[in-house]
Amino acid sequence: MEPSQRRSWLLASLSHPDRIETLARCGADAIVLDLVEFVPEEAKHAARHEVVAAIATVRAAGAAAFTMVDPELAYADLHACVWPGLDGVVVSRVESAAQLREIDELISRLEHERGIPTGAVRIALALETARGNQDGYEIACASPRVSALTLGRADLIMDLRPEPDGEIHLMPYLMQRLVIIAGALGKTPLGAWWRAPDRGLLATPQNTYQAAQRGRAIGFKGTLCLHPDQIDPIHRAFA
Repeated sequence: MEPSQRRSWLLASLSHPDRIETLARCGADAIVLDLVEFVPEEAKHAARHEVVAAIATVRAAGAAAFTMVDPELAYADLHACVWPGLDGVVVSRVESAAQLREIDELISRLEHERGIPTGAVRIALALETARGNQDGYEIACASPRVSALTLGRADLIMDLRPEPDGEIHLMPYLMQRLVIIAGALGKTPLGAWWRAPDRGLLATPQNTYQAAQRGRAIGFKGTLCLHPDQIDPIHRAFA
């Protein structure tokens, strides 16, 4: 399945490897094996040892296997993740083209060492900071592996001053800007247009459907999610 056809990207924390098989069989187009958002610092070493088995589980269930990695811990994360069967990585909080070039070079080296076809491991960029969003076009141009781009709402809220009502009024602008950057580069934009009181990954199925519909209307092709009950509404909205 091409990146533009992957509507649902379900996050699965590697802190809970016992849940991976169940999540992999929920019907998501891609499973994002998370080493960043929901893995405590003290659990990262153990979580990395679960990646190879988790990739095999996801692929056996028929979903694409991605891992979410931290650019500040790229060496350890990528050595744990880049193995045959991996479709790609979601690079969280990427902030510069130089940072992405280093990640690209490391992936290339690991592909060569581990018998993976050159360029097989794709990259989805998560632009989650002010700097990352400002330099999004340049960053996305830094590696031919980049196939998709998304925003990180929660981290943006922490990085930018939230408005008095708890919303960032810049968010519609940032979403539309991301769609433009992705369109200019021929990449897939991922996201949904969430509204208060939802915070995306915690939204109900009905609110997920509405947010995904709004996202599709401005050009998004799919979105990340956290709960299996969000998968069907995402598929219906992006059908």
